[in-house]
Amino acid sequence: MESSQREVQVMSELTYKSLKDFKMKKTILASAILLAGAANAAEVYSDDTTTISLGGSFRGHVVVTNDDKSDDVNFEDASSRFDIKAAKELDNGLKAFGSLEVKYKGVDDLDTLYINKVYMGLSHDVYGTVTLGKKLGLNDALVMNDFSYEAGAYYHEESAAGAGTEDQLEYTKTFGGASVVVGLIDQDTYAIGGTYDVAGLSTGVAYTVKNDVENTTAGLPPLVDNSSLIVGAQYSLDALTVGAQYQTVELSGVDTTAYGIGANYELGQAHVYAIYDIVEIGTVDGSDIVVGAGYEIAKDVKTYVEFSSVDRDGADSVETVKVGARVYF
Repeated sequence: MESSQREVQVMSELTYKSLKDFKMKKTILASAILLAGAANAAEVYSDDTTTISLGGSFRGHVVVTNDDKSDDVNFEDASSRFDIKAAKELDNGLKAFGSLEVKYKGVDDLDTLYINKVYMGLSHDVYGTVTLGKKLGLNDALVMNDFSYEAGAYYHEESAAGAGTEDQLEYTKTFGGASVVVGLIDQDTYAIGGTYDVAGLSTGVAYTVKNDVENTTAGLPPLVDNSSLIVGAQYSLDALTVGAQYQTVELSGVDTTAYGIGANYELGQAHVYAIYDIVEIGTVDGSDIVVGAGYEIAKDVKTYVEFSSVDRDGADSVETVKVGARVYF
């Protein structure tokens, strides 16, 4: 009985999170959108060895939903942010770099700016890259069926499994079209993964485990190992890109699994996309559906409309329409 209650509680928390905290996530397409803004960031300082740049995006949307945890219509900021990046060329092919990202969040009528990511590192073409600081791991880039602006299945990004935005030491080494990523979050938490790109096909896998976590589910030992796994694949051919993902996270004996497909089609300055995910949270099954379209009305000015439907056994489906815009700088 207690285990069932725990499953329902986890389902409720994850469903609410997926609806209230929709975020644009970084699949290959979404990364391209973000990098387009970053590439046009203002270079505020430069000399023979050092560059400092400022970039970011202003984001807003109108939300219409039947979610009983929210007003029917909301006019909101949609996680506007800015970042400062620095890079310095050192001797013998070595480069030092750093990045700081600050985001806006409104909570209970209070406006808040907070540091979302901050890290520094050293990179070398031969020996790879070492990064230290607060950041997302490789797992964030592997929801490869997500072509949306504010949706996508990110159930695997759980700090309780060491798979959220974490302080960590990360090492990355590339070998042609392949890469290996190893992360150390703390003495009991580590991550390992890799990617491979060839002829329009991109694949990746990431696994994170957090050992000796205090158990919150009856019937299990006092200490358990929480874990998160995601596998993604994406293929592009001309204007069409299709993607698939499988993810599973285990928290105190409760398993959450999501797997799905998605497609995006480019139409000049516009694109249309659709995503379908099957979700299993403990003993509760459900599905997430997203359909949307985006249009770049001018360079670095993007608009979109996005419909999502979240359905869970034993609960009414929650349907949401978001109309938004972003200005990158």
